[in-house]
Amino acid sequence: MKKKLKLWISIFFFLLLTTNSFANKIAFIDLDVLIKKTNLGQKISKQLENKKISNAEEIKKREISIKKLENEIRKKQNILSNEELTIEITNLQNKIKKFNSYKAQTNNEFNLIKNDEILKFFNTINPLIQSFLSENSIDILFNNKNIIIGKDSLDITDKIINIVNNSLE
Repeated sequence: MKKKLKLWISIFFFLLLTTNSFANKIAFIDLDVLIKKTNLGQKISKQLENKKISNAEEIKKREISIKKLENEIRKKQNILSNEELTIEITNLQNKIKKFNSYKAQTNNEFNLIKNDEILKFFNTINPLIQSFLSENSIDILFNNKNIIIGKDSLDITDKIINIVNNSLE
């Protein structure tokens, strides 16, 4: 029984000492805010939004074209022979398949571009963040999405935003 008590007391003190020794060397950052508020992040966001809008416009044009073709086939339905109607419907189905394929490909390409741009962004600002961490003796940096509750003084988002904006002008 005494051994268990000693073990629990040892664990308690170990955790207490470990927690206190790292408390001053931890910080957190909001990566979403970093992208939204830095000049470079805003530029990337604007480029991605423009690309997304142009993709959506092209998809909408193609969708309208297919709907127009579908309506034309419906209008001709009673006029065309069964063979001609079958050919028209088959052509329409092929165009729909191509459209769905194009739409999926466009979304995949956009996601690849988005991930690539975000990766480039973080690769660009990483040295600045590393420098800040070493200057301020911060050992661990967390994304605030993984933090439930933390002191506001441990949030270095605004400081990093200022450093990034001033360094990458």
